[in-house]
Amino acid sequence: MATKQVRLKKMASTERAPKKSEVTRARILDAAAFVFRRKGYALARLSDISKKARTQTSSIYYYFESREAIVAEVLAIANERTAIFVRKALEEVPEDSSVRERITAAIRGHFAITLSGDDYVSAHMRIFDQIPAKLRDHFLRVLDENAQVWRVLFKEAQETGQIRSDLDISVLRLLLLGMMNWSVEWYKPGRLTPDEIAQQAATILFEGIGPVPSELPKSESRKSDTAAKAKAPRKRSQAKATSVSAL
Repeated sequence: MATKQVRLKKMASTERAPKKSEVTRARILDAAAFVFRRKGYALARLSDISKKARTQTSSIYYYFESREAIVAEVLAIANERTAIFVRKALEEVPEDSSVRERITAAIRGHFAITLSGDDYVSAHMRIFDQIPAKLRDHFLRVLDENAQVWRVLFKEAQETGQIRSDLDISVLRLLLLGMMNWSVEWYKPGRLTPDEIAQQAATILFEGIGPVPSELPKSESRKSDTAAKAKAPRKRSQAKATSVSAL
C-alpha cells in the first residue's frame, strides 16, 4: 500500500499544473482566434483580443512581439489540429482497407474539424488570404507539407485504377481541399451531419454527379448505351491486326 502511495505521489509531481503565464498565453490565443474568425484580419484589433482575453492590451506584448506573431501562432495551431484529425481518421480504418476507404476516411476527418466550429480552423479559413505575403508564403509551405498524405493516397488510387490516369492529381487535390475548406462558409448544422457531407463528397469524387444507370429512364438508358458503344474502339479484323503487328 505504501509503495502504491509513493508511486502516485511521483506521478502527481511529474504532471505539474500549467504556469500562470502559460494559461494567460493560451487565453490570448483563444481570444485571438475568436476575434480573427469574426472580424477578419484587417478589422481585428489588439484591444479586441485583450478585451476577450480579459487582460490589458499592453500585456499582450509580454507574450507576443507583434500582431503578426499572434496570427502565426493561430494559423500553426489550426494546421496542426487539421492534420491530427485527418491522421486520426486514417488510423481508425482497418489496415486492409481499400484506398477508396482510406481517402473517404481522410475526407471525413477533414470535414470533422472544419465543420466543428473550432475558432482556430475557422479563423484560418477567414484570414489566410488577408495576411501579409511573407506570412502567407510561409504557411503555404506548411500546407504543402501537410498535403503529402493526400498526395500519397491519390497516387495509390490512380495507380490502382480508382482514379482516371488522365487526371492531374495535384489539381484534384487542390479542388478537393478547396471545396472542403470553403464548407465552413456555407455549412449550417441541421439537415446533414459532417459525416454525411463527407460521404457525399467521397461519392462525388469517385462516381461523379450523373445518375447511376439503374436510375436512368429507359429511353435515356438506351441512349447512354448507344453512346457508349459509339465511343468504344471497334475491333479490327484479324487480318488487319496481324498485318499491323508484323510491322
